[in-house]
Amino acid sequence: MNDKESPFNERSKVTLPTKSQAETILDVKTLPKKDETLSPELSMLDEQWAEMAQDWQSQPFVKTDINKLLRQTKQRTLIAKLLLSLDIVATLGMLIVGLYMWINNSKDQATMIYLSGGGALSVIYVYFAVKFRVNTWRANCGSPDKAIEHAIAGCQSSLSYIKLIKLSCFVICPLSNWYLFTSSQQMSKSPMFAFIFLNVLIIALWLITQTFYRKRNKELKFLKSL
Repeated sequence: MNDKESPFNERSKVTLPTKSQAETILDVKTLPKKDETLSPELSMLDEQWAEMAQDWQSQPFVKTDINKLLRQTKQRTLIAKLLLSLDIVATLGMLIVGLYMWINNSKDQATMIYLSGGGALSVIYVYFAVKFRVNTWRANCGSPDKAIEHAIAGCQSSLSYIKLIKLSCFVICPLSNWYLFTSSQQMSKSPMFAFIFLNVLIIALWLITQTFYRKRNKELKFLKSL
């Protein structure tokens, strides 16, 4: 038997592939793809995240209407100017009437003292009211970019003004009761109804201002959160 034809030689033969055959064999495209199926745990986790995202997106949220906020700030500024004007007019009226009574040597000493003292206290009141208001009005340029900032300043000014009104109630109460008591000495009727009406009016004024104070304070916290 020829050595070339022996079975050992046949088994030992190695056939090398051609270049095209090697490229075909090593082509990664022909490799089996990785199984993209997720495990049950991962699928459940994705579902939970999807539910959480959906719940978060469905939650209500507050949108800030800048134009509405500007209109509200402008409207409140006009009301504040009107109230300040009334305060100034009332103060001047008390001082003018008290001065007129003093010049004419009025015998109604109680009324003259009440108007003069009330007018002097009112001057102090108006001074602080103007100070609180004017500084805020000067800074308010009406720009939409600063609408929230101006609204916050307006709320802070309102809170200071309301505190001033609440403080004035404690000053008006004893002064008004003194005047009513002194004037009642010359009355034939009992002043009890007048005392009750006066004090109920002062208490109602304080409670109203306290309600506005809480409302403005709540609004200020909301604006600051924006």
